[in-house]
Amino acid sequence: MYPIVLTDEQRAIKNAVRRLATEKFAPKAAYWDQTYTPPLENLQILAENGYTGICLPEEYGGSGLGVFENVLIFEEISRACANTAMLLNVTEGAASRVIIGLGTEEQKQKYLRKMGKAEILAAWSMSEPNAGSDLAGTQTKAVLRGGEYIVNGSKLWCTAAQVADVFIVFVRVGEEDGLRGVGALLIDKDTSGMTIGKHLDLIGLRGTGMAELVFEDARVPAENLILRPGRMKDLFTLMASDRIAGNPPIALGIAQAAFTAAVQHLRDRSQFGKALIENQGLQWLLADMATSIETARALIYNAALRTDANGGVPIYETSMAKIVANEMAVKVTNQAIQMGGSFGLSNEYPFERYFRDARGLSIGYGTTEVHRNSVARDIVSGAYNC
Repeated sequence: MYPIVLTDEQRAIKNAVRRLATEKFAPKAAYWDQTYTPPLENLQILAENGYTGICLPEEYGGSGLGVFENVLIFEEISRACANTAMLLNVTEGAASRVIIGLGTEEQKQKYLRKMGKAEILAAWSMSEPNAGSDLAGTQTKAVLRGGEYIVNGSKLWCTAAQVADVFIVFVRVGEEDGLRGVGALLIDKDTSGMTIGKHLDLIGLRGTGMAELVFEDARVPAENLILRPGRMKDLFTLMASDRIAGNPPIALGIAQAAFTAAVQHLRDRSQFGKALIENQGLQWLLADMATSIETARALIYNAALRTDANGGVPIYETSMAKIVANEMAVKVTNQAIQMGGSFGLSNEYPFERYFRDARGLSIGYGTTEVHRNSVARDIVSGAYNC
């Protein structure tokens, strides 16, 4: 069931990615999680089948697909392996959009084609120990000396850090306070003075190579500046598409996978002389889970379609979709664990992994509380007026 009618092309993309992910990614999804290993081989498989560079313009070797097609692809990949979806999204999402929208022609030529073929990976480095959702609190500093920026500070929670080739790093440039003094640099992994820390042991999404970055007099060419201070509004405009194309469909795919696994478990497992799925109480829970999934899907799909049609949507639409998708995924995956009983607690089964992966999405890319603030601001300002 889909709340939005797909075109023949969109349905073909969705079905093809589902088959590919089910056959190639799902069998090793637990391995990547349990060994804390980024599934780089999966990105190569996606590249070979034409599912990288999906948001890049054709002039830079991409497919030029819309946000909606991005949503369909990430939803299907994450049903099989959320770590693969996260790694792809780091490069295909915010990093690509910023280089496309703000980069110089030289920067586009240097990075985009290789990123589109998964020959190099990009990472997005915004968070710091004292600056998460509050980008204005950025303390990592870049000082221009001659033809180089000298960078000092540290970054935390950098997804794909251990496998990325280039980083978009947010730094304080100049003397302006707050957001007006924050810019961003493209920093290659072999930059002198830059150190990539050990893998961060988090509750879920363990195969994303997440790590800390440390800069000690790192020397970055001046031409690598990609976001000039004072252009934060331009950045937020570009990020509007990524808000809907990345995190929410990944949460949706994880929830759908957990639901499907729960249904199969209830069909296979018998207690007191009958299959568990014949229990009316469990049927009602399944009905609620399915309804929640379809509600989130409708919000995500609608926001993506409207973004493609209008070049963007109000912030409240993307924030509502993220809130609903994140909280739905946590609820559905938690309920799937309950339905699995003791099997739900074992890492021999996927239930607990689905929950762990879903839980982190509620914090990453803006907590659900921060997104509630965004919705509330649009209500107070009158931007939300339905």
